[in-house]
Amino acid sequence: MLIVATELHVRNFWKFIPFVKYSTRSTKQAKQAEGCLHVWVGNKGWRIGYTLTAWKDKASMQHYRNTGPHKEAIQQIANLSKQYKTLVWEAEQLPDWKDAKAKLDEIAFKQLK
Repeated sequence: MLIVATELHVRNFWKFIPFVKYSTRSTKQAKQAEGCLHVWVGNKGWRIGYTLTAWKDKASMQHYRNTGPHKEAIQQIANLSKQYKTLVWEAEQLPDWKDAKAKLDEIAFKQLK
């Protein structure tokens, strides 16, 4: 199975409402996506959003990533976020969030202007 963990920092308070809109729509899309095995969304205050998803295969994840509300959200990422990171890896079983976050903490943020 393919695991994807993300961390996104909302640019400022005025971007929070649009971020929630895109996040809610993307989460709904993921939960209905063919090949999606697990969806978890969390946060640390209003400024930091996290996701942990599991996919049957890479093709399922890429179809989700490149279509619908998630594609729209990605097109807005520089407007909504000042930095984010995404980690993708293969696993035999779904990690708990603590283990996924530890892996995510090992990689650098992509800084946005």
